[in-house]
Amino acid sequence: MSYHDDFNNNVGRCVAIRCHDGTTHYGYIDHCDRDNVYLRPMEGGGNDGPGFGSYFFFGAALIAVGLASIAAFSFSPFFFW
Repeated sequence: MSYHDDFNNNVGRCVAIRCHDGTTHYGYIDHCDRDNVYLRPMEGGGNDGPGFGSYFFFGAALIAVGLASIAAFSFSPFFFW
């Protein structure tokens, strides 16, 4: 299994992604292509950085996180911070 398969099989789930540079991104998986996973940010923020880029579709921001930059991730129904 690859990150690509993991994220595509879990679209809509809540995830925390830690990158090699130490930033952590929290959100719901919107979709994944061969280079990036796109997250819908959780209410209240909690993200350490902007990710690879921010994209706006129909007024909702998506955070693109490069698959190569991911050090670890975890699925959860909710996160507290």
